[in-house]
Amino acid sequence: MILLTSCRTAAPTPPPKESAQPPEQETAHCSNRIILGWNAFGTTEKYVAQNNKAPLVNVVSPSWFRLHEKDLLHSSLDPSYIHWAHQSGRHVWPLFGNRFDSSLTHKILSNKKKREQLIQQLRNLLVKNDIDGINVDFENIDIQDKEVYVSFIRELHAALHPHGILVSVDVSRENPDPFWSGSFDRRELGKAADYIIMMGYDEDLSEGGKIGSVASLPWVEQGVQLLLKEVPARKVILAVPFYTRDWVTNLHTKKSEQMELTLVEAKKIIEGKGLKKAWDTNSKQYRVEYTEDEKKHQIWVEDEKSMKERLELVDRYKLRGAAVWFMGQEPPEIWDAFRK
Repeated sequence: MILLTSCRTAAPTPPPKESAQPPEQETAHCSNRIILGWNAFGTTEKYVAQNNKAPLVNVVSPSWFRLHEKDLLHSSLDPSYIHWAHQSGRHVWPLFGNRFDSSLTHKILSNKKKREQLIQQLRNLLVKNDIDGINVDFENIDIQDKEVYVSFIRELHAALHPHGILVSVDVSRENPDPFWSGSFDRRELGKAADYIIMMGYDEDLSEGGKIGSVASLPWVEQGVQLLLKEVPARKVILAVPFYTRDWVTNLHTKKSEQMELTLVEAKKIIEGKGLKKAWDTNSKQYRVEYTEDEKKHQIWVEDEKSMKERLELVDRYKLRGAAVWFMGQEPPEIWDAFRK
């Protein structure tokens, strides 16, 4: 049985701030599992509509904060979203990103005074607006900032913990790239933060754009195993993709390019062209292939069957929960994997 999916439909009510704990009220029903949904590239109205279609999500993460060279922090916080989330029984952990800018990240984090000012700005915004947590999504960090990034997370946690505000940190699935992977000291980040979210996707881009699945199950599972050598399972959340890619190869030049597809777009292509899905035993996903205009298309399909396989990893390794990147890209039946 998938413990994640034994939860009742309604999400838990946020606990008191002083408890510094995530949703606890449904412990008897869903083993206190977290199901986090990221919101990105939209408005509050759009985010609320997306979240209302996913009642099992009990933590929402709107993309509100990012590093800013002059002001240190840029915010698009919307109090009405927080009010809606709390009224609907969800916690709010806004995403705080660095825009993949290694230079700006170094400039701010390596300067202790700027780091302190940034943390103070964040703390004041989060406390003032009764926000439950923060999700730090710094990527493409220069490897020289590996230690200072840990310091930043440690200092941020120290500033937020007295207010009962949780800190979660996104890390890539371990791979050879020194910036996208090597700059994360996962063991120390795991000590400093409340939760570590492993981004279990982009396998096809992690080694130079290799044609294949966005996230084959063996690759994801091995990533979980590697992470658990450094971070306790109770702190680990597995992020799963609500997208895939169409790999297009020119049959004359043999050159390939890729195009990202939402799960809804992929489904429309399959149904519209009458394609027959074949189960790929290696990736543990369905796969479709077709030729059009002298170009070969290959798509590894993310659906409720492959998603169920991912969620079973959460149970198998006793992880704290799952996260989805990102809301609004999925057909409604994908949630059956979370529910059954």
